[in-house]
Amino acid sequence: MTAHPEDLERTHQDAQIRQIEARLAREQNQLPRELVTACVRQAHSRFADARVQTFVPILVERAARAQLAALPGDRPSNGSARSIVPLDDGCPTYSAEKSLRTWAWFTAKRLLADELPRRWAHTQGVASRAGPIARLLPREDGETLIAAAWLHDIGYARDLIDTGIHQLDGARYLQHLHAPLRLCALVAHHAGASATAQIRGFVEQLAEFTDAEGPVRDALWYCDLTTNPDGEPVQLGQRLAEIRARRGPDDPVVRALVTNGEEHLVAAHRTAQLLHEARNHATTR
Repeated sequence: MTAHPEDLERTHQDAQIRQIEARLAREQNQLPRELVTACVRQAHSRFADARVQTFVPILVERAARAQLAALPGDRPSNGSARSIVPLDDGCPTYSAEKSLRTWAWFTAKRLLADELPRRWAHTQGVASRAGPIARLLPREDGETLIAAAWLHDIGYARDLIDTGIHQLDGARYLQHLHAPLRLCALVAHHAGASATAQIRGFVEQLAEFTDAEGPVRDALWYCDLTTNPDGEPVQLGQRLAEIRARRGPDDPVVRALVTNGEEHLVAAHRTAQLLHEARNHATTR
C-alpha cells in the first residue's frame, strides 16, 4: 500500500521539528529542556493550518528562537516563560521525578525575578555561563551545575534571609524543599562562604553542609565570579574589583577575600583550563 503524499510530508516535517527541538536544546543548554520543547511545540501549533507546509519548519524555528530570546529578559509576551510552562506555586518542593534544572529555574525565578530583578539578571548570566561547561561534564554533574547556577543567589530573597549569609540561607531553604544534598552544599559553599561564616560567627551552621571540592564546585565559582551584577561576562579581576567597590572595605564579603581570594583564583583557573583543553580538542579533531 502506497503512503499518501500528505502523510509522508507530515512524517518528514515531524522529524524536522524534532531536529529543531534537539538543536535549540543544545544551544540553550542552560534552560530547562521542557521549556525549549514547549516553545517549539507552541510555535509549531501556530502553523498547523498553513496552506503551504514546505516552509513551516523554518518558520517554527524562527518563532521558537524569538520566544527563547524573550525568556532571559523576562519581558511580557505570548512566549513568556510563565505562559509556556505554568508554575504550581502551591507545591515548590523538589522530588526525584521532577527535572532538577527545570525545578531550579522555576524556584529561582519565583524568588528573584520580581523582587530582585538585577540579582535575577546576574543569575541568568551565571546559568548562561554554566551551559557550555555542563556539556563537558558527566550528565548528572552537568545537570547539578546548571541547577546550582540558577539557585546560587536565592538566599538574597527577603523571605529567606536569616543569618544574612546568602549562601547559607539559600542552602537551608533548598534543604527545606528537599533538594538534593549535593545541590544544597554547592549553594552553601559557593564563592568562599566559609571565610564569610568565620567572620560572621556561623561556622557551625555552615558545617551542616559538606564542602565537596571538584569540577562542579569549581565551575559554579567560575561562572559566578566571571559574571557581573547585570549578567554580563567579565574577567575575574574585574569582578573582584567590582565587589570591593560596591560593598566597601568593611563588608564581611570583602574582608573574607583576604582569606579566600586565592581559593577563588585557583577554582577559576581550573575551570578555565578545562574550557581551554576542550577548545583545543575541538580544533584538533
